[in-house]
Amino acid sequence: MPLQFPLKSSSRTCLGIFLALSGLVSVTSVARAADVAPAELTAELTAELTAAQRAQIGQIAEDYLIAHPDKMGEVIATYLGEHPEFLVAAGESLHQRQQASQKQILQQMALTSQAALLDKLSPSVGPEDAKAAVVMFFDYQCSYCNKMTPVVDALVKGNPDVRFIFKEFPIFASRWPVSALAARTGEQIWQTKGGEAYLAYHNALFETGHMEGKMTELDVQKAAAPYLNEKDFTTMKQSSEAGPAFDAIRKNQTLAQQMNFTGTPAFVVMPQAHRPDMKRISVIPGSISQDILQAAIQKAKS
Repeated sequence: MPLQFPLKSSSRTCLGIFLALSGLVSVTSVARAADVAPAELTAELTAELTAAQRAQIGQIAEDYLIAHPDKMGEVIATYLGEHPEFLVAAGESLHQRQQASQKQILQQMALTSQAALLDKLSPSVGPEDAKAAVVMFFDYQCSYCNKMTPVVDALVKGNPDVRFIFKEFPIFASRWPVSALAARTGEQIWQTKGGEAYLAYHNALFETGHMEGKMTELDVQKAAAPYLNEKDFTTMKQSSEAGPAFDAIRKNQTLAQQMNFTGTPAFVVMPQAHRPDMKRISVIPGSISQDILQAAIQKAKS
């Protein structure tokens, strides 16, 4: 049965009624556009409408917009003027979509660089054939890396079935050369003494609490003393920019660039299986809580 409204319902008025029923614009705005009293229009809108009547209003509104596409801007402008909170919500939605897109880009980068990230020549602890791996890029003079050290240590102890890989990435070396020396020393200990010795050196150096230019050559030598004698340490310190330790750090720097890591710490948590599901990869540029890292580990293992 066709609608019978007390006022003369033009197509434009029906469009307004449709928008008001949908909650998109106020009754006052529709009444003003229809040149009727708001109370009169309110009476129409509060009357009980059947599903067929609502559908008819919608069809009239649709036909109106098709016939008058220029009015769409007016409708949108009216809505935004009355609902500025929509702009805030739209901005938040855009930010969320951008974050989701960035997340997918980082996951794809990690998948593309999987072999380099999981390189068996990098310092590591835990089973080589573990289902999941946690990769950490760090600088010994980075204060945020220092804060993450007890978090990572707790995760290592709590996840013996996970491989933890450490990428020496001395981003502060140009400002504080001791960063580069500490990184080379770590690589040397890994290559000559293995993972457990490396991790002990790694933790001991962070435990000095000397960061952001305060770390000294003596700090590095003391942390390395159980694994490198004074002669070996001096030889390594004086070596030219060649050799396995230098090569490893250069590879890490190249890998960090490929991953768009410009700071430390940065984490990649991923399955070690060949070509895993991208959704199981977590890329985390920056410091993070232990709970979030643990959740990323569980996702990578699932």
